[in-house]
Amino acid sequence: MSTTKQKILQASLKLFNEKGVHSTTLRDVANAVGISIGNLAYHFKNTDYIIEELFKLMEAERGALLSTVQLIPSFENIHEQALPILKLSVKYKFVYVQSFDLLKDYPAIAKLHRQYIESNIGYMKAMLDYSVATGNMQPEPYPGFYMRLAENIWMVLYFWLSQEILRGNKKHDIEAARRAMWEMILPHLTEKGKSHIHPLLMLDPLDNVIAEKRKPARTAKINTKS
Repeated sequence: MSTTKQKILQASLKLFNEKGVHSTTLRDVANAVGISIGNLAYHFKNTDYIIEELFKLMEAERGALLSTVQLIPSFENIHEQALPILKLSVKYKFVYVQSFDLLKDYPAIAKLHRQYIESNIGYMKAMLDYSVATGNMQPEPYPGFYMRLAENIWMVLYFWLSQEILRGNKKHDIEAARRAMWEMILPHLTEKGKSHIHPLLMLDPLDNVIAEKRKPARTAKINTKS
């Protein structure tokens, strides 16, 4: 990939995240890169091509992150890889925040994105099945229960960024998003599974905050001696 093309994609990603896809023009991108529109059009005829290229880059980065975890979907591997995957959603924020518009306006992206969604849910279900098989999770109480749990976990991880923005949280709490995933799984763990999860959660800075909040308030000793 040429240096100019890389600069175009980097500038476009920043503009899409800040202004939105429909509010960003080729002139905006050209000005951000410091090139003419003609030079930009040599690489990308319009913003549609830029969006598709960014989407492909995002999927390639996601695939690289998941490639090692999919071999052994252990709690430790999933916990370790959850953060870079969540950071990826912040990097490509416009895809998640504007997903409904993108899926409606770009059929090619919609097809690829739905394939990703289904594979992601399938990956979550494989993690749950692996955890049951290794004695870390209880058998599902009835058929289809863990499939629905996998879908719910996906929903939380996919839409956590949108709810952060809706609530006006400018500093996106990635640790809290990862923790939310485990909190959905915790009630279904065996004692063996808890022994694996609890140390992982205690490594999170969020635990220290919670622990401090749960400490009883110290009461001042009153000196009754006169």
